[in-house]
Amino acid sequence: MSKGRVWGHMIIQKEKFLNNVLFNGIQDMVYIMEVTKDGNFVYHFINLAVKKLAGLTDVIIGKTLHEVLDVEKADFLFGKYQEAVLTKDCIIYDDLFPSPLGETRYGENVLTPLFDDDNRCTHIVAVVKDITERRIAEEAAEDAHEMLLEGKQRYQSLFDYNLDTVIAIDQQGMIIAANHSLELATGYTQEDLQGIHYTSLVKPEDVPEVEAYFEIAINGILEEFSIRMRSKQGKHIEMIVKFTPIIVNEETVGIYAICKDMTEQIKIQHKYTESKNKFEIIAENSGDLITMLDQHGKITYVSPSYQDVLHAEPSEYIGQDFYHNVHPDDIPPLIESFEQSKTSGKAWVAQFRQKHQKLGWIWSELRGSPVYNHEKTFKQMVVLSRDISLRKNYEDKLKYFAYHDTLTGIPNRRFFNIKLKEALDDHESTGERFAIIIMDLDHFKSINDTFGHDIGDKAISEFSLRVGKRIRSVDTLARLGGDEFVLLLRGVETKEQVIKVADSIIEAVQKPWQIDDAKFVTTTSIGISLLNKDQPNTFESLYKNADQALYEAKNAGGNQYSIKM
Repeated sequence: MSKGRVWGHMIIQKEKFLNNVLFNGIQDMVYIMEVTKDGNFVYHFINLAVKKLAGLTDVIIGKTLHEVLDVEKADFLFGKYQEAVLTKDCIIYDDLFPSPLGETRYGENVLTPLFDDDNRCTHIVAVVKDITERRIAEEAAEDAHEMLLEGKQRYQSLFDYNLDTVIAIDQQGMIIAANHSLELATGYTQEDLQGIHYTSLVKPEDVPEVEAYFEIAINGILEEFSIRMRSKQGKHIEMIVKFTPIIVNEETVGIYAICKDMTEQIKIQHKYTESKNKFEIIAENSGDLITMLDQHGKITYVSPSYQDVLHAEPSEYIGQDFYHNVHPDDIPPLIESFEQSKTSGKAWVAQFRQKHQKLGWIWSELRGSPVYNHEKTFKQMVVLSRDISLRKNYEDKLKYFAYHDTLTGIPNRRFFNIKLKEALDDHESTGERFAIIIMDLDHFKSINDTFGHDIGDKAISEFSLRVGKRIRSVDTLARLGGDEFVLLLRGVETKEQVIKVADSIIEAVQKPWQIDDAKFVTTTSIGISLLNKDQPNTFESLYKNADQALYEAKNAGGNQYSIKM
């Protein structure tokens, strides 16, 4: 095998590997929707996660939203996709989707529009992350908040009948009340708890950590962590704790501490099997950055994860503007979206590049929650951000595969049509001439039948390599499907120039083939379409003439070309 063929084979294998990783190795659900010229949305691709988590199959490929989904769901998604097309920006929203088991799951959807050279949206890439567990936890906290406000009876029910320990703590850290589960776990009665600080229940070594979580919970940030609680008899009890703010009239008046006995959870659900040290390792390697901004956009707090994620000292950010170490091109839109969030009260969502001390600029995504006082005056912004460089790489890769053939790695029909439009426009404006050639392998079916489809696929790839060596960099070779290819020749002034290329391709193809252990000889038939001086030249006329010419070449016995104009 020649070096060129080996190199081509390596490229194909690499592309197949990347395709497999990209489309089947991603845990999130990925949809690629094609935007039709009449403004509809057609399923173009779904990955393995969609088939596993949403129960959909390749049957939906080529169908519209309304052909696959019920009217209400299709109308909702149509509106979101249309918003992405009109705004030309990412759209992020939460939605419900059914699982193959019949249960309803929550998904975080990110819609990314892809555009061609004419700035027309051709595809929407939808990445859906299953956030069911997070939503269930958030809804549980909201339910607890509503029960507190609805009156004494619901308040008593929340405390007295909850299997987990629930402690109500005021802003100063004094215990207001606790349910019966605390007494069962620790031996402390309601009378024992009156007028004591919540840290009295915690092992002294864990007090600084608990106080830190208490402070960020007061500011609206929810975190789950592990501590050791002291029983009345002096024993240590391993607990998983979540602090949830108690909000009355838009003011945080205290904290709920919801505590799970880790030992009991292991026995019942086998959920908590990791030790405190392993839990801390996971937390320290989290990709989330927590930042708090004052009413002027100055940074008042950054989480220790800044050191791990950005390799930056957290102290460097304190007192700086929120766009400190943000790429200069991203600062103006970031300031604008920050002000809009302050004014509207809506969540602040943005993508931007920020400086990594070792890697340079990395893509990040932030979600900010504006906080207001009882007078509805903006007080601060709580921001969670994360590194999305991998997602950006996925999006770039998905955009590449939207315009390239996955088997050969060369452009596909969609990319070829873009190049053909450019050639037609240039012909109209400058008079530049061009030609298109449609070609396929003679007797390709017999190659598949004799040697198998794997050899057939490799033959298609080898055909693209042989043709590719006989054309210029300004020309465009694309695969239409099966063993059929199309070639755009730019800047050809005479029919003889086109014939010379066709003869060269025929010569390259008819040379002996050896793919793995298979040896054979095959040829190609070529249909050539030249520009017509007397009639308008269109996509349809050029394709039709080339296709008719190919038909005539094959009927004449193959291994030759035919010309139409």
